[in-house]
Amino acid sequence: MDPGSPLRCARDDRGRGEKARTERNGTVTALRNIDIDLLRSFVTIAELRSFTRAAAALSRTQSTISTQVRRLEEIAGQTLLQRSPQEVLLTRAGEDFLGYARRIVALHDEALDVVRAQSVSGRVRLAVMDDYATIVLPETLARFARSHPEVELEVTTGFTRDLMNALGEEFDLVLATQRAGDGRGEVLRTERTAWAASDRHDVSLAGPLPLALLKAPNMYREWALEALNEAGLGWRILFSSSSIGAVEAMAAAGAALTVVKAGTARPGLRLLGRDDGLPELPASEIALHLAPGRPSAAARALTGFLAETLREGEEN
Repeated sequence: MDPGSPLRCARDDRGRGEKARTERNGTVTALRNIDIDLLRSFVTIAELRSFTRAAAALSRTQSTISTQVRRLEEIAGQTLLQRSPQEVLLTRAGEDFLGYARRIVALHDEALDVVRAQSVSGRVRLAVMDDYATIVLPETLARFARSHPEVELEVTTGFTRDLMNALGEEFDLVLATQRAGDGRGEVLRTERTAWAASDRHDVSLAGPLPLALLKAPNMYREWALEALNEAGLGWRILFSSSSIGAVEAMAAAGAALTVVKAGTARPGLRLLGRDDGLPELPASEIALHLAPGRPSAAARALTGFLAETLREGEEN
């Protein structure tokens, strides 16, 4: 293909959000195109009020979405977001722009969903960890439901260990958290496991450490207690719950330390580690597990959809 051809120029310009120039009737006109990924990152950050949580929801690194926001602000010629250690806020220009960005992203996704729609029907039962069901999956599952209207989707949340025990009987698919290198399932991404405490209040690391952890049996609870015992650090359970949100809220209030996935930690938490005198924790991975036997067409469709959307490092 001729490098200077219109098709080549359009392809090179697409997705960069940079100014293109075209000559029409002897007049040179500046055209500005915005990559849909820039808009999607902006909308997600605005909704979650956090670059870290947005990065997790979009299967991107935080540096990637930060770069995307800077590019979008350059194109817009306006500062759209105000950043601080505690939260991310919209500027006046950002508030005005958000509604347009939402509509463009929604229309883009709707168009793709229509052309990708498959004539698949049936029932599929998905089980997933609570934090992913809250932060990462809502938009993905909504898109699947729109593009597969004949599929009856049932979603259940819970602890990975309980969900895996019911795979095949109660669930067709389980999206699970497991130790990195476990070797089971289709690994979609890795997650850094971290200690966390309030970003507004100091928690004393002297004496027995107050902990807010998920109820036993839970993998992160076991990792935390094993690491503290091996490091010779005293601890006490101040708060125990089956809700990730409740545990993280207690830590964010300044009452205790907790253990989180770095990518889905709620606002108000500060991540801690070895530099703070705390032991290192094992890395975890997110893996998709399919029930034994021949999966239904609906289960295969959801498996492919989740893998394409959540796989680390791939463009959505």
